[in-house]
Amino acid sequence: MNGETPAQKAARLAAAAALAAKTAADAAAKAAAKAAAIAAAAASA
Repeated sequence: MNGETPAQKAARLAAAAALAAKTAADAAAKAAAKAAAIAAAAASA
């Protein structure tokens, strides 16, 4: 369709998957940090 070779398509899909995984990992880390902060606040209350 756009002249992309199968190897180029696979590389593009792999890059998109890696970006999605990094985004999910960053979100999980933020959620864990938030939960830890809430737990610390609750423990000190």
